[in-house]
Amino acid sequence: MDKGAHFHRCDFQVHTPRDLRWSGPNAITEEERLAYGHKLVHACRERGIQAIAVTDHHDMTFLPFIRRAAAEETAADGSELPAIDRLVVFPGMELTLGVPCQALLIFDADFPDDMFQLALNALTITQNKDDEAKTCETQQLAHILSMKQLKDELDKHSYLRDRYIVLPNVTGEGQFSLLRTGQHGKYAEMPWVGGYTDGAFAKLKEGTKNILAGKERAWGNKRIACIQTSDSRRDDHTTLGEPSTWIKWATPTAEALRQACLAQESRIALETPRVPETYIAHVSIGNSSFLGPLDLDLNPQYNALIGGRGTGKSTLLEYIRWALCDQPPIGDDEDTPNYQARRGRLIDGTLKALGASVQVIYVLNGVPHLVRRAAADGSVQMKIGKGDLAPCTEDEVRTLLPIQAYSQKQLSDVSVRVEELTRFITAPIKGNIDRLDRKMADRANHIRETYATRQRFRSLSRLLHNRMLEEHSIAAQANAIRDSLTGLSEPDRALLDQGKIYNSANALVASWRAGAGTLANKAKELHRLVSSQQAALQPSIEGPDDLKKTMVEAQSAYASLLGDAEAALGKLALAADAISTLESDKVAGPWKAWDDAHAMFLTRYSEAMQRSSSHTEKLQQLRILEGKIAELSEETTRVQETLATLADAEVGYKAARDEWLGAQAERDNLIDHECAALTERSGGLIKVRVRRHGNATAFVEVLSQSLKGSRVQSAKIEAIGEAITTASDPTKIWFSALAELETLANFDISQAQGESRPHTPLLLSFGLSSGDCERIANTLTPEDWLTLSLVSVESVPVYEFRAREGEYISFKNASAGQQATALLKTLLNQAGPPLIIDQPEEDLDNPVMLEIVNQLWDAKQLRQITFASHNANLVVNGDAELVAWFGYRTSDDQSRGTIQGVGAIDVEDTRAAIKQIMEGGEAAFRLRREKYGF
Repeated sequence: MDKGAHFHRCDFQVHTPRDLRWSGPNAITEEERLAYGHKLVHACRERGIQAIAVTDHHDMTFLPFIRRAAAEETAADGSELPAIDRLVVFPGMELTLGVPCQALLIFDADFPDDMFQLALNALTITQNKDDEAKTCETQQLAHILSMKQLKDELDKHSYLRDRYIVLPNVTGEGQFSLLRTGQHGKYAEMPWVGGYTDGAFAKLKEGTKNILAGKERAWGNKRIACIQTSDSRRDDHTTLGEPSTWIKWATPTAEALRQACLAQESRIALETPRVPETYIAHVSIGNSSFLGPLDLDLNPQYNALIGGRGTGKSTLLEYIRWALCDQPPIGDDEDTPNYQARRGRLIDGTLKALGASVQVIYVLNGVPHLVRRAAADGSVQMKIGKGDLAPCTEDEVRTLLPIQAYSQKQLSDVSVRVEELTRFITAPIKGNIDRLDRKMADRANHIRETYATRQRFRSLSRLLHNRMLEEHSIAAQANAIRDSLTGLSEPDRALLDQGKIYNSANALVASWRAGAGTLANKAKELHRLVSSQQAALQPSIEGPDDLKKTMVEAQSAYASLLGDAEAALGKLALAADAISTLESDKVAGPWKAWDDAHAMFLTRYSEAMQRSSSHTEKLQQLRILEGKIAELSEETTRVQETLATLADAEVGYKAARDEWLGAQAERDNLIDHECAALTERSGGLIKVRVRRHGNATAFVEVLSQSLKGSRVQSAKIEAIGEAITTASDPTKIWFSALAELETLANFDISQAQGESRPHTPLLLSFGLSSGDCERIANTLTPEDWLTLSLVSVESVPVYEFRAREGEYISFKNASAGQQATALLKTLLNQAGPPLIIDQPEEDLDNPVMLEIVNQLWDAKQLRQITFASHNANLVVNGDAELVAWFGYRTSDDQSRGTIQGVGAIDVEDTRAAIKQIMEGGEAAFRLRREKYGF
C-alpha cells in the first residue's frame, strides 16, 4: 500500500467490561481480559471496523490486553497479519470535566502502555485497582473549568505534548454536552478542532448543526469537525460501530486526527466515503540516466509531486504517460509546442540507451492491470489480474486504461486544437464512445457485405430479365418454324408440337431439382453448425449450487434439441440430394420415371425430325433454337434459384444501413448529453452545444478522391459539403445527396438501352451543372459510392466562454488564463480516468487558485488526481493524500534527480519537507489553520 493517507472506519467510544454500565459478564483475570480483547477484535473485523479508541471513564486498564489481541490477530489462513492490516487501537479515556461536560482524550496509537499511569497522574485521576472488576465511580475533574485549561494541564508534561487530541461531547444540549446553554464562551475559546456525538450526527437538531458548522455568531462562528460514535458497552457488540465515522490518515496519531478535523470535508466522512476505483497504483522504472531506478506507490485520490525545478517531477509524469501510451498532441504550428517530439527526446535520452522499461500498475474496479513498456523498441506488454504478461497494442492500452494528462502550460494551449477540447467531452464517456465506434465499424462491414449481395441481386435480376426476354423470343421463333413445316404425318406433327410442352415440363422439373439442391446445401451448412455446437457443450457445468439441477436439465434439453436437429438435417440433406442428383445410377422414384420418359420422347422427337428430310434446313434451325432454349432454361433456373437465396438482399442492406445510422445517432446523442453535462460541470464558464453533421471535411475529401480526373471543379465538390452542413436539416440533405449520387454511380450508359441519365435536382441546386452530373456518372463507381456512403458527416461540439453574465464569446477568444481556469474547473468537477497535470498553477490566474484548492476536495472523490506543483496551497490546502518530494542526487550536481521521501500531510517529515522545499509552505499551513479560526 502507498504511504499516503487512507480512510479508516472508526468507532472512538468503545467501552470494556470495566465500565460501570457494561452489559455482560465481567473479565477480571488476565486470561479473561485477553479473551475479551480477542472477542472485541473479532467483532471489529466482522463489522468492518478498522480503528477504535478504547475510552473507559477515567480508566485505561483494559488497553494493554486489547492491544495485544490486535497484535496477535492472524490472517484467514493462519499466517501473521501484516501490521498495516491490523486493527488500530487508540488508547484513551472518557473524561468528566468541571467545564462542565464530557470529553474524549485520545492518544497516539503507539502511545506506550507504561505511560498510561503518567497520563492519569497528569489529570490527578486515580483509577481502581487492576484486579477489580469495575472502575471507580466517576469523579468529576472539578479543577478543569475550561477546555483551554485542560490543554494547559496536559501540555505541562513533555511526554504528553503533541501526542493527544481532545474531542468534547457536542451531543446537543444534554447534560454531558459542551453545547449546553451558557457554554458559548467556553466553546468559542477552546483550542480543539473536533468534537464527538453519542450516536448519529443526523439526529442532532439544526441549531446544534449550525453551531458546529460555525454559523452562529454567539458561539464564535467556530467551526469544528464532528465524529459520531457508538458509545458501545455490550458484550455482544451489537452496537459496535453504529454509527461509525470514516477518518483519513497515513499514520494513526493524534496529529493525524487533528489534521483530519482541520480538513473535515476531505478527511472525515459520516457515511461510507467515495474513493476512486480506477487509479494508477504503482510506477516502476528499471533505470533512468536522470532518475535512476525508481519505485513509487500512488494514492487512489490526490498525489502531489513537489521539488525544485529540474529534480524529476515532470520526467516521472512523462514516463507514466508514455508507459500508458497516452498520445500528446502533435504541434502543428509555431505557437504550439510539440509535446510528442519533446517526450520522444526524453525517452531516447534517458531510457533507451540503458535498455530500460517503465512499468505501471493501473487498478480498474479492483482488478490490477500491469503494463510494461520497453524503451528499446516501444513494445508494450500487459498482465490482467493473475493472468500472464502478454504483448498488446498501444491502442489496446489507451482503450482499456485511459488517462487525461496535460504537460506544463498545455491547458493554455488546448484551445488551439478542437480535438484536444473534444477530449473533455469524450474522456468521461470513452468506454461508451469506443463501444459505439466498434459497433459502427461492425455495421459498416455488414453494410459492405449486404451491399455486395444487393448489387449481385440487382445484377442477377437484370440478367434474368434479359434471359427470359431472349428465351421468349427464341421460343416464338421455334414455334414459328414448327408452324411453317408442311407435309408431315399427323403423328410426327403431334410429336413436334409436343416438344415445347416437354421443354416447359423439363424446365419445371429442373427448377424443382435446383431447389432441392439449394435445400441440401443449406441443410449441410446447418448440420455443420449443429455439430460444432454439440462439440462445444461442456461436460461439467458451473453455476450456483442451488440451481445445479436446473442447469443440468437445461443443458440436457439443449443437447436433445441439437440431437434432433442433427438427425432431421441429415435426413433432409439425404432426401434433397436424392432429388437434385443427375447421376443416373442414383436417381430413383418419379425423378427416374421422368428422366426415362423425357429421354424416350427426345429419341422419338429426333426420329420424327429425321423423317422430315424435305425440311432439312428448317429442322436444323429448329434444333439450334431448341438447344438455345434448353441452355437458357437451365441458366434461368440457376439464376432464379440464386435469386431465391438473395431474396432478402434489399431488406438486409436497409437493416444494416439503419443500424449503422442508429449507432451514429446514439453516439451523437451521447456526446450531446455530455456537452450539456460539461456545461453544467464548468459552472457555466463553458457552454458547449453539438452542431449536428457540421463537419463534412472527410466526406468531401473522399468524394474528391473518387472524382479525380472527372474534371468536376473542386469548388463544386466542396459546395456539396457546404450545402449539407449549412442546411436546416443536414441529415435529410446528406441522405438525399447520397441517394442521387448512388443513382449516378449505378448508371451505366453502355447498358442503359436508350435510358436517360437519372434526374438529380438536389445536386443541381448545389450549383452542379448537367455536365457535372454527367461527368460524375461516368467516373463514380458503385464501390466508390459505397466508400463515400460510409464516411460520416460528423457532428461537432461548439465551445463558448462566458465573458460576463449572460454573454458568451468563442472559446478561442478567451485569454489563456480564462481558458485554463474553465478547463481545469471542468476536469475537477467530472468523474473519469486518472487526471495528471504538470504544474497546473502555471496556467492559472492567482485569484482563482483558492477556488481550485476548494474544488480539489470534492474532485478527488470522483477521480485520481496527480499534480506536479510548486504551489504550496495546492498541496497543503488542497489536502494531498500523498506527497512525494524530489531533490537532486547530490547538492552540487543538478543533472540527476531522485525521490527523497514520500508521505502524507499528517506526518511531520512530510510537513517539514513542504515547508523547506516549497515557497509559501509555512504560509500555506498557517492559512490551513486560519481558515477555521484557529
